[in-house]
Amino acid sequence: MRFLFCLLIACLPTQPIITPDAYIDMWQIEGGSIIEIYKNGNTFFGKIKTRAKNPISNFNGLDNKNPNPSLRKRQLIGMDILNNLTYNEGELTGGTIYNADSGKTYDVKVWIDPDNKDICFIRAYKGILFKTFEAKRVRD
Repeated sequence: MRFLFCLLIACLPTQPIITPDAYIDMWQIEGGSIIEIYKNGNTFFGKIKTRAKNPISNFNGLDNKNPNPSLRKRQLIGMDILNNLTYNEGELTGGTIYNADSGKTYDVKVWIDPDNKDICFIRAYKGILFKTFEAKRVRD
């Protein structure tokens, strides 16, 4: 009986564990922008490395839509848009994402597809409303 139980447990499908370091890389989001996810201590951030070839706003490369007028002249390249994420059970959660196209900040979670570690999903949400973006790992 014990043998059958162990055999049953061994045959159950398991999801591969996504480690915190799996997130640290360059990710190209829908539209063409590239975000670099990096870690500082135990906290994760993501900064804009490359903008889309055809951006939908901020054509001059500045943070024009920021609600803080003193920040509207800062460059988008190099700016953190993912902030204060922590690793929790395979996902990055508890942080925010800044949308430079609207000047708004949203709660966010990021997770890697367990079946394809070169794809991650970025979900921005406000209350029960959300939008999920797919991002692909950038290979040199």
